[in-house]
Amino acid sequence: MEQTRAGRPTRVSVLVADDDDDIRDSIKEVLEDEGYTVVVAAHGEEALEQLTRVRPQLILLDLSMPVMNGQEFRKAQLADAALKEIPVVVLSAAGRMQEKAAGMDAADLVAKPIKLEKLLLVVRRFCGDPER
Repeated sequence: MEQTRAGRPTRVSVLVADDDDDIRDSIKEVLEDEGYTVVVAAHGEEALEQLTRVRPQLILLDLSMPVMNGQEFRKAQLADAALKEIPVVVLSAAGRMQEKAAGMDAADLVAKPIKLEKLLLVVRRFCGDPER
């Protein structure tokens, strides 16, 4: 994604941050098929880099990632006034997901394996129905 002429981040629907290539690519494909604009990141540090170029309406965030995990990403996001208002939905297969996500001020939680219906409901709640 490129920045606008004014140097401001491009608007996109969803940023997916997950270290599992298959999960990340599957979510991207499903959401794009629904009409959403999606960018991806393999870890939290890459997700923060993406946020310098794009401004998503929603971030889907895995908790367990290398380099920078989901909790570290969220802490950095919340510390940045320009980024802290972007809602985050935590994705995790981890047992006690709610306990691990506590204190992250997550807008919602989606358990892995991800149920497509649940994912789409959550994305629509934050991004609305995409124009086709």
